[in-house]
Amino acid sequence: MTDKSRLKNAEIDWSEGLPQSAAFEDIYFSQESGIAETEHVFIQANDLQQRFAAISTATKPQPTFVIGETGFGTGLNFLCARRAWLEHANSSAALHFISCEKYPLTLTDLTQAHQLFGEEPAISEGCRQLQQLWPQPVSGFHRLSFDQGRIQLTLLYGDATEMLSQLNARIDCWFLDGFAPSKNPQMWQEELFAQLARLSHGTTTLATFTCAGLVKRGLTGAGFEIRKVPGYGRKREMLVAQYQGVESQYDGASQPWLKRPPQPAKPGRVAIIGGGLSGATTAFALARRGYQVDLFEQNEEIASEGSGNPQGALYAKLPAKPTPQSRLHLSGLDFTIQLLRALDLSDGEIADLCGLLQLGLEPKELSRFQQLIENGAYPEEVVRWVSQSQASELAGTECSSPALYFPAAGWVSPQRFSEFLVQHKNISVRPLAKIDRIEQQPDGWVLDSGRQTYPNVVLCTAWRTDLIEPLHRLGLKPIRGQTTWAIAQPGVQLKSVVCGKGYISPAIEGQYCFGSSFVIGDESTALREDEHQHNLQILEDSLPRLAQTLRHSPFKGKAAQRAASRDYLPLVGGLCQQDAMKTSYQGLKTDAKMKFSGDAPWLSGLYVNLGHGSKGLITCPISAEIIAAQINSEPYPIEQQLVDLVSPQRFTVRDLIRSEG
Repeated sequence: MTDKSRLKNAEIDWSEGLPQSAAFEDIYFSQESGIAETEHVFIQANDLQQRFAAISTATKPQPTFVIGETGFGTGLNFLCARRAWLEHANSSAALHFISCEKYPLTLTDLTQAHQLFGEEPAISEGCRQLQQLWPQPVSGFHRLSFDQGRIQLTLLYGDATEMLSQLNARIDCWFLDGFAPSKNPQMWQEELFAQLARLSHGTTTLATFTCAGLVKRGLTGAGFEIRKVPGYGRKREMLVAQYQGVESQYDGASQPWLKRPPQPAKPGRVAIIGGGLSGATTAFALARRGYQVDLFEQNEEIASEGSGNPQGALYAKLPAKPTPQSRLHLSGLDFTIQLLRALDLSDGEIADLCGLLQLGLEPKELSRFQQLIENGAYPEEVVRWVSQSQASELAGTECSSPALYFPAAGWVSPQRFSEFLVQHKNISVRPLAKIDRIEQQPDGWVLDSGRQTYPNVVLCTAWRTDLIEPLHRLGLKPIRGQTTWAIAQPGVQLKSVVCGKGYISPAIEGQYCFGSSFVIGDESTALREDEHQHNLQILEDSLPRLAQTLRHSPFKGKAAQRAASRDYLPLVGGLCQQDAMKTSYQGLKTDAKMKFSGDAPWLSGLYVNLGHGSKGLITCPISAEIIAAQINSEPYPIEQQLVDLVSPQRFTVRDLIRSEG
């Protein structure tokens, strides 16, 4: 995939009263009735009302139906599919709607287009949610949650073929939409039809408004059986199709250890070990899918160790030129923001999306900031340059330098956020439950020789991995961090989060939280005065006036360990038996690009969500979605390439490649 993140928004011509693409000179929906057209071309032609009603909840707590679309446009097709789903599907099931869009509308144009759809409550409520969650114009996957999780919209911003090549999903139904082949021939290529086939299965259907020859040839060549049916309005005919080709065994993952782990025959309860932010987000992701979750926490209260600070900065530190790692962090930031909005948690008690300033305190840092802006890789909705005076105005106090401003970022209380998430009715919290041993049985995993067998267990224990070291050594390390808490004083009121060499958030309940120290390998949790003074000094470097008001305040704080991996990315997903991997994939010692077939030596039902370091607020929620997608066999929320980045097997593979043959 390309590393270019910024997209061009669609240029809309409103001269005729309807949205028309200025670039492709084509309309977005029918002049007669866009809703009626969508109902005919996509909903009825794919028999969706009957298929939605027939979905059974017998096999897993939350069965899914997956629609794939080329060309999101105004979202009309999605809004009609949402309406049909809410009217006809079982309330325990979930609709995944996955749609590609290379030129997304601005929010202004989207809102104007929605005004043409009428006042029907089911449509207008969908419009309201879509406008509220509309993502920033950044290439890649954007997962949006509607209707308390019953409907998941994943927008794939970028070229359709390129985006679909990164999709790991099984599509039940295709809406082959977009501008007409005569207007947009670049989209309707052989590679697109090949991706449609790769993602389809034996009962996948497809509908499209066009009967163009290249579309008929492309679909037929890819394994679809097509037929013509009456079109809508002035269009005499359209196409419907069903996939008849061979189901692809390639899910987008290039090697066996990167594929989805196998699932148990019966779902059963899920055990999560560790009640920090990682464990809480994982528990919530599974609980809202209907899974019964037992959350084991060794302390009396959850989120009392590394996730125990009253506030943490919510943002992604971006490089001047986007990388896969920065795309992962930006996707995670976007997902956390969307989750907070969907749960209505950004009111200042649990979180506040008040904006964030990243100060350029060193010449080298300022130079990087300038390069980032000049490269134009990120839209202003994500980040923009502000002068020192502008930064000071945004912060509400004197800043020491110019800054990058992240208008949608802010702060989150990881402890309060975790406490909120585990209140879900499907989560049972088990405090003072230190798990010392897990044992694999034919039907699952047993914890501490107990009677309960769990088909799936997720380890969320930060850097502590002794439970699984006989099976797989992950090599995580602790990093001590101490934050300082001080009572807010009169005279200065911080309005936004400020990051420099450390961070500070606006006061919560009359108290500032700032820091943090960074000591690798130190497992002590004792508070240290020298680290309080260190935190005060780095605050003074950024916000001298504010620091001065706090200099003589009594300091409290918290010291805990962050968990770091060798590459400072988390380890997320199903786990393999390490020794068996070393035996099975020895060929990597002599050929780093050797391809393998067959199944990896999975530790069936064992998952990890570890090593989030200081980035847990942007990596824990999206990582929880990856694990939930694996356990519930549903589409990934991010690109396959980014899922590969956090594979728990990556260090075993790298060590094999780097060892001598």
